[in-house]
Amino acid sequence: MKLIKVEAHGFKSFAEPITLHFNGGVAGIVGPNGSGKSNINDAIKWVLGERSAKELRGDNMDDVIFAGSKTAKPMDKAVVTLTFDNKDGQSSINHETITISRVLERGSGINQYYLNGEVCRQKDIKEIAMESGIGKSSLAIISQGTVSDIAEASAEERKGIFEEAAGVSKYKFRKKEALSKLAKTQEGLDQIALVIAEIERKLNPLRKQAEKAKIFIAKTEELRSVEVGLLVDNIKRFGSRYDELSVELEGVQETKNDLNDRIKNLEAKISQNIEFKTNLEAAQKEISIELEAVKDRLNNLSIAIARENERERLIVEGELKVDTTEQINAYKTLIEKSAQRVAYYNREYDLINKRISDNSEILDAHDKELNFINIRLTKKENDIFKIQTHLNLLKQQKEGNTLLYKGTKTILENKAIFGKGLKGTVADLIKVNKEYSRAIEAVLANALQHLVVDKPEVAVKAVEFLKQNNGGRATFIPLASIHPKSVRDDHLLAIQGQPGFIAVASELVEVEPIYLILSQFLLGNVIVTETIHHANHISKILDNRYMIVTLDGDIIRAGGVIVGGAKSNTETLLTIDLKISELESLIPGIQIAITDDRSKHNEISNERRICLELESQLKNQLANIITQKSAEQKILDELNLKLKNISNKELEIKTESISIHSSEADLEVLSSRKSALEADFRAKNERINALAQEINSGQVLKSDFESTLRKLLESFSEKLSEKEKSKVFLEQSRERLASQYKLTLESAEAQGYKLEMSYDQATEIVREIREEINKLGNVNLEALEQLVEEEERYNKFVKSEEELTQAKQVLESAIAQMDKIIITRLTNIVHDVNAEFNDVFATMFGGGSARLFFSDPKNILESGVEIEAMPPGKSIKNLKLFSGGEKSLIAISLLFGILKARPLPLCILDEVEAALDESNVVRYAEYLQKLKNKTQFLVITHRHGTMSRVDALFGATMQNRGVTTFFSLELAEAKKLVDDVQEDYISARAAKAQN
Repeated sequence: MKLIKVEAHGFKSFAEPITLHFNGGVAGIVGPNGSGKSNINDAIKWVLGERSAKELRGDNMDDVIFAGSKTAKPMDKAVVTLTFDNKDGQSSINHETITISRVLERGSGINQYYLNGEVCRQKDIKEIAMESGIGKSSLAIISQGTVSDIAEASAEERKGIFEEAAGVSKYKFRKKEALSKLAKTQEGLDQIALVIAEIERKLNPLRKQAEKAKIFIAKTEELRSVEVGLLVDNIKRFGSRYDELSVELEGVQETKNDLNDRIKNLEAKISQNIEFKTNLEAAQKEISIELEAVKDRLNNLSIAIARENERERLIVEGELKVDTTEQINAYKTLIEKSAQRVAYYNREYDLINKRISDNSEILDAHDKELNFINIRLTKKENDIFKIQTHLNLLKQQKEGNTLLYKGTKTILENKAIFGKGLKGTVADLIKVNKEYSRAIEAVLANALQHLVVDKPEVAVKAVEFLKQNNGGRATFIPLASIHPKSVRDDHLLAIQGQPGFIAVASELVEVEPIYLILSQFLLGNVIVTETIHHANHISKILDNRYMIVTLDGDIIRAGGVIVGGAKSNTETLLTIDLKISELESLIPGIQIAITDDRSKHNEISNERRICLELESQLKNQLANIITQKSAEQKILDELNLKLKNISNKELEIKTESISIHSSEADLEVLSSRKSALEADFRAKNERINALAQEINSGQVLKSDFESTLRKLLESFSEKLSEKEKSKVFLEQSRERLASQYKLTLESAEAQGYKLEMSYDQATEIVREIREEINKLGNVNLEALEQLVEEEERYNKFVKSEEELTQAKQVLESAIAQMDKIIITRLTNIVHDVNAEFNDVFATMFGGGSARLFFSDPKNILESGVEIEAMPPGKSIKNLKLFSGGEKSLIAISLLFGILKARPLPLCILDEVEAALDESNVVRYAEYLQKLKNKTQFLVITHRHGTMSRVDALFGATMQNRGVTTFFSLELAEAKKLVDDVQEDYISARAAKAQN
């Protein structure tokens, strides 16, 4: 494989594109020091994969890119291309011409290789170089330093030259890779063995656990088939009983309230009757006292009448004389007494009339006040009824979740499944004053029903539950995933002084500390203002960046869209609790007012009854007074008439008779008064007895009512307890159905679960299965999957172990084969080169002998290669004792021996003869001519003896400072150039000698 062309641009001093064409033989590359001739060597090494900047005489790889000069700008890219003639087929690449390129760009990180114009790996380039013998570490590229290294190297280091010559580099490289793979394979086998041992330790107990898990799953499925039906029956049965008891308790509550009202009314009635009876007894006592006085007066008057009758009889019989004057005075006395009694009756009449009139006014006032209280009570009772009805409706809505969407309702009804991870709805977690409720409600809208969870996994679980049970859709807010939102500080500062600005919405709600991020996420970037006009003004200031809401619920969205208008007054999730609290707070005040009004009503009713009874008494008294006054007036008129006609004894007798009649009239009046008082006394006594009986009956009835109420309360308590138990059993059944079986009542019924036997039988079966499950103890339900996984892992690792064992065997076999090839090739190369080396040595030194041998022939792989050289007239065996020129000549002799034994397609020699004297340079150059038929040489030199003996000459020059250019010369021109270079060289040596 022959190098036919080198192209470079941007590499080191090649600022201008250069192209060198080669035709084989020995090509010389010459030029003054610093002209860049050796950059051709660096370019070839670089394109063949050199990675070390130091090997390329730089600090870092970017140093190979042209850095610029006074006459040329720096370049950003270096490109080198080698073109080979592969007609001899030395390369495995099936092309007659092979082009290898490398491109490096400064700053971009591009460092790319190309093979025949296609992108390839550095490894591909290295393989081509190694199989053709032009690799960067072979004898194909030799510098002056390399020559010294060959002479002074240890036997082990020197062996590398022969490995390159023997073409075993690729085998060593492959062996190194194989050894690395073998080590990794062994490491993998060791690790797999540990894993297999660990898995084997797990498998036996895992198989037992898996067997227990199978039994557990079978029993659990058997339990499920019975218990789910039992739970469905429980839910329906306890739910039905709960509803029945709720209805019954409502009726009991009504009856209880009715009995309490009746007992209160009876107590009021009994209290009134007792008070009325007490009043009657007091009045009866007064009548009794007056009756005794009347009886005394009647007795005295009867005695007086008896005396007057006796006196009248005596007068009539003449036994008693009558004095007319005395009679007249007696009449006057009787008239005066009678007139006094008439005046008394008139005063009593007026007084009683006045009392009747006053009492009527009081009755009218009582009637008006009672009517007003009745109207007020009716209104307040209607208010209570309306409030209680509204309150019951709101509570039913809240307890029944009727305001919630289906999905949200389904999750809340089965919250036990999700545990503490489910926090509740947004509406449950935030509190807001009534003043701001419409604003917050307008902003959150449907988000009030969003469900808050602690992390996304709970939300995923809930979504899966909704899908499995056809439970609708819901929105979830994971606290772990959300981030707070806010209004920028400078924007907030700009609007804080604006009219109508209230606050950021998140500041107007109350939340527990753990939910602060929720309020900031939902409301942190929402601004609240008083009116839509204020909102519009502030929105313009902020360039419509934020949502703004008013206290009425009008909204200006970010971007400027305005939403607003009138809204219905129906309650929402956010306001329903506020409304319930508000209504409940109204009831006690109204009930107190009703109680006060009823107490006032009873008090006024009692007073009115007393007034009515007093009116009846006063009218009776007035009738008696009228009767008594009429009788007394009649007596007075008769007395006045008789007084005028007294003139005789007959008149006297008559007068006496009139006196008697007057006394008898008094007696009649008093008797009438006595009868009236006795009748009044009897009436009051009868009324008192009636009241006592009514009080007793009321107390008996009250006792009956209280007994009935106690029984009712006992029944209420029993039913309430039964209702609560039904509720507990209902909730327990629902929770168990949800938590244990991930089902709702609806989904369980849809899947056909129902109780197929009696309740007792099902309960007994469930108990027995549970006992069997409990006897299993702790069960690892993941054991079945773990067993499958572990067995799969075990089989996988066993298979991997088998594969790695096979791979190990293949690698060991390959390594052994490569060792055999390396030993064979090394033995052959040393043998062949040894034969050539002695001849070349004798030629180069003009006599003497030299030989090569393994330092450890029994271990070729580890053995070094020793050199024994004996120039004419010397017996030095240690190479280090030779002079520098001798060492170089020995190394060159060895190089030529190798090239004779194993010719290379290309060899680049960079001033390798620099340490030789002129005669030896000539020998060196002439020997190159002997080898050029089998090896192409590129010789970089400044020695006259070499330049004069090359086949082609390329001159390096810097017409522009820092920029290398090349030109080819005819041999005549080359001769002149060689002479010039020789003179420069001699001058330089002379100057160096003088120094």
